[in-house]
Amino acid sequence: MLLKNMILLVTAFMMSATTSLAQQGQGAGGPPPAPVRVDVAVETDMAPTIQSPATVLSRSDSRIASEGVGRVVYVAEPGDLVSEGEAVARLDDAEPRLQLGEAQARLARLSANADYQNAEYERWSRLADAGTAPQTRLREAELARNLAVQEVAEARSAVQRARLTLERMEILAPFDGRVVERLIEVGEYSNPGREIVRLVNTSALEARAQAPIAVAAYIQTGDAVTVSDGERDIEAPVRRIIPVGDEATRTFEVRVDLADSPWIAGTAVRVHLPRAPAEHVIAVPQDAVVLRSSGAHVWVVEDGDTVRQVRVTTGTRGDGLTAVAGDLEAGDRVVVRGAENLQPGQAVTILTDAVSANAGGNTGGNIAN
Repeated sequence: MLLKNMILLVTAFMMSATTSLAQQGQGAGGPPPAPVRVDVAVETDMAPTIQSPATVLSRSDSRIASEGVGRVVYVAEPGDLVSEGEAVARLDDAEPRLQLGEAQARLARLSANADYQNAEYERWSRLADAGTAPQTRLREAELARNLAVQEVAEARSAVQRARLTLERMEILAPFDGRVVERLIEVGEYSNPGREIVRLVNTSALEARAQAPIAVAAYIQTGDAVTVSDGERDIEAPVRRIIPVGDEATRTFEVRVDLADSPWIAGTAVRVHLPRAPAEHVIAVPQDAVVLRSSGAHVWVVEDGDTVRQVRVTTGTRGDGLTAVAGDLEAGDRVVVRGAENLQPGQAVTILTDAVSANAGGNTGGNIAN
């Protein structure tokens, strides 16, 4: 009997302790405060968009050709980074150097003859002025001098031509870039117009999109648009619009500047272009929208750090934001992390290390399809 009473006492004590711990964990009879991260709803202008397929390309992509004639003695390797004016290939320049030397020697000889003929003309001119030489002799000296001067001019042109031929033995990069392909090999013979290397400026990139003509009225040079590869989104300005539509596809070309993009030339991306005028809306970070089979909602944090569930209708998306219509205002705090198991009226603990979605720091989120 005594043992039975002791067992009952121990059981009652354990049940009392368990109830006390549960009450401590739940506070005033509800779930414990949930750790969440928050951002704010904003008032902004947003326009519905369409996604146009695009390709990342370089603004400077050239097949550099030779202007000289000769055997190739050097070609840059694929992958080499070269600066503007740096050699990407060289031809054998032995013969052009000989031609330049001959032209310079001829110029020196003719220059000396021109100096002599000019001195003779001046001498005969003085004699003719003094009346001791016939005018016919003076005219002969003048003709010889003029011919010598013309020969010197021709010789100077020959020197410049020989020097230009020698310079063309070195094929120079017309812009900063990277050699991506060799189109000739060392030992081959090159003629004027023969392609040597393909050079691409990998820093001057742009996305070229074919956009429907219907959106032409809503976009202009300088507008910021979103470019995406499915994993990363960046904002970039429209650099050029080619205002001529293709008759077959009813599209026109839009070029978006990607100078600081993470992509390489050849990457397939999508450009988000406006398809209607912008509207003034209330928008929340995309991570704040919780999608369920019953509809979409967001959790608004009240002044007492409790949450209120707000049903919303979603609209335009862009720049990390989603336009919403519902019972919330600009400046309301909305949960962007930790909304999965929240209950209406539940207290929350706001994490202070949250990164603002409106500053572009959101990745992932509460959106469930």
